[in-house]
Amino acid sequence: MAKNITLTIDGTSLTVPEGTLLVEAAKTIATDVPVYCYHPKLGPAGLCRICLVEVEKTPKLQIACNTAVADGMVVHTYGQKVEDGRRAVMEFLLLNHPLDCPICDKGGECDLQDFSMAYGQGASRLGDPKAKKPKAIDLGPTIVLDDERCIVCQRCSRFDELITGECSLVVKDRGQRDVIATATGKPYVSNFSGNVTELCPVGALTSKTYRFKSRPWDNVRTATGCAQCSVGCGMNVDERHGAILRTMSEPHDDARSDGWLCDRGRYNIGFYDDPRRITSPLLRRGGEFIQIGWDDAIGLWADGLREAVAAAGTGAIGAIGGGRLLNEEIVLLECTMRGFGVKNLDWRAGRQRQASPGVRGGSYADLENAQLIVAFGRPPSQTAPVLDLRIRKAVAHRGAHYVTVGAHAGGSAVPSSNVAHTSGLASLLEGAQRVAFVWDGIDVQAGSDAAGLMDALHARGVAVFGYVAGEQPNARGAEALGMLPRDGGLDSGAMIAAALDGKLRALGLFGVNPVLHHPLGERAVRDAFERIGFIVATELFLTETAALAHLVLPARGAFEKSGHTYDLAGDPIAIAAAHAPPEGTLSDGEMFVALASELAIDVPTPDALHAAASAPVPASAQHFADSASAGAETPRAAEPAGGLRLALASHIFAGGGTSYFDDSIRALRPEPSATIAPATAAANGLRAGDRVRLVAGERELRDLLVVVDEHAVPDVVVAVDGLPSAPANGFADGEPVRLEALVITGAV
Repeated sequence: MAKNITLTIDGTSLTVPEGTLLVEAAKTIATDVPVYCYHPKLGPAGLCRICLVEVEKTPKLQIACNTAVADGMVVHTYGQKVEDGRRAVMEFLLLNHPLDCPICDKGGECDLQDFSMAYGQGASRLGDPKAKKPKAIDLGPTIVLDDERCIVCQRCSRFDELITGECSLVVKDRGQRDVIATATGKPYVSNFSGNVTELCPVGALTSKTYRFKSRPWDNVRTATGCAQCSVGCGMNVDERHGAILRTMSEPHDDARSDGWLCDRGRYNIGFYDDPRRITSPLLRRGGEFIQIGWDDAIGLWADGLREAVAAAGTGAIGAIGGGRLLNEEIVLLECTMRGFGVKNLDWRAGRQRQASPGVRGGSYADLENAQLIVAFGRPPSQTAPVLDLRIRKAVAHRGAHYVTVGAHAGGSAVPSSNVAHTSGLASLLEGAQRVAFVWDGIDVQAGSDAAGLMDALHARGVAVFGYVAGEQPNARGAEALGMLPRDGGLDSGAMIAAALDGKLRALGLFGVNPVLHHPLGERAVRDAFERIGFIVATELFLTETAALAHLVLPARGAFEKSGHTYDLAGDPIAIAAAHAPPEGTLSDGEMFVALASELAIDVPTPDALHAAASAPVPASAQHFADSASAGAETPRAAEPAGGLRLALASHIFAGGGTSYFDDSIRALRPEPSATIAPATAAANGLRAGDRVRLVAGERELRDLLVVVDEHAVPDVVVAVDGLPSAPANGFADGEPVRLEALVITGAV
């Protein structure tokens, strides 16, 4: 236990743990010491000197960000000596700083602006002209750098080194010529690049999507949770004149996000105002859609269900959805369908088979404090990016080991070991007392292997924690709240098979896109849907799946409704409406209530609905890959004896929904590619930049860009799943493939 230290700050006596920095100690008595380079998550740097304070019996002023408390210390954070010191620092920082506050994006929330008013002097004593430095430098796909404004606090480069471990940003040159740049000279690309614009205390690093859009005092801010992945980061949404301008992290969201946001959560907001959004119910007539009213749409929906029951019974009706819905909407959907006698319910529209880690699920803090972290299947660097930051923190700062099992490399910026089979884990597990297992929820056998290891470790007294970082943001809620087949009901794969056999008469699709994501493949799903007499889909856009429906209902996005979801640790997240929805749209929940009324089905009262949706996930007795919930296993090819085999990867900007219909993040969307190891490239006569065709039996993906990655697993070809331009959902992990060169570009 840390020793307590007693000191005095500005006449107030306080006691804090040994090692506490003065800047943090002052916060305990509501005293803010000005800082630029210091940040609680980055630690001390001692670069800017604006945090000068007076410590009695010390001849010179001290920097509060890098001075630890001591017993009996007497500190003054204000006074003439302190004011003079800070004024000198401000004069130095402002020597060459441009006087462009009226056009600077940081105006109104700029620390340099605030502190210059508090400590700066009225006029500059500089006799020479200000030094000119480059403006509007394109630093990467998300950021513009105005180097004239930079005060070289190095928050951005230290975030890139200490938090992400990517070490892309550096300070080049020296003195007044120094400039923030990338170490390689290539554009700054990171899944977390937007955080540096928040960390920048001045207007040097600005967001391309927010530049010259608004002043902070004109924005209306709403605190909510991110619904882009299963982590559920806390965030703030800023809106002005009915348009969402930006999202910002929640600095105090230590329990989930640790105060950070990934770029998908930060930048994927342009779709809300996209003109391609559906804003009225659409009914298919022949080969075209016509607009109809909501009363007619609900009536047609109910009639479609009644006709299916009359023709073949409730067993001829199915519903797929829930992973992108709020908890309240899932409860209403499940109650409405079961109230009508429907048993064919499932949330699994893609490859993920399970969302719960079972009885040994852990918290985010447990993951961060693990000594060994083992990832089965797709690593969480793309499925749950901020969770991956926890892994990076555990490895880089707490000495943990990170191991990936299977055909995928770690995908993270921290060193990882890769083993092909669970047998290779034996030596790594020896001696570990806190072990975390992260599963993508896809391969049931991999989940079973993980469960066996967890049981064995638990039996010998090891603390084990499980996590499922899957592909749908609220898969945990859909699974826990009942969107699963029961009493002989069919899962999504069985529903598609039944449709191919002509046994499914009506199908509801709620915020899902199985044409692009279901492992049975695009061709099989399309064929199945064309044989169903009535399909209703709730969507924001005419996705590949919605375009096949007979009735399309315009839904609202996550920022346009209020309720709850669950994060992957099983804790409820409050979602607050931050944006006025387009006229003519309804939330999925409102649609389900209207349908239930039309069918004379009782649904929970608002109070009962809130209680069910906001309660913690009930305790579970299951393990990874529990047979009761995992259902049929995702197709997986047998391990080939030799040659190339396929691994399907996730990407945070893949998908045919909100990412595809958001032109503001076009530069962040991945290109169809085939990633291979250097040795694999050499053995197949390929170089980075070549164009190839990937062939597996009679299936193929054309025009893939060859990416050579030294971290890739030899003899494995990694293709990105979920791309509308190259749908890979008909392929299986581990199956034999070959690459055929199409166009050799010979890119360097």
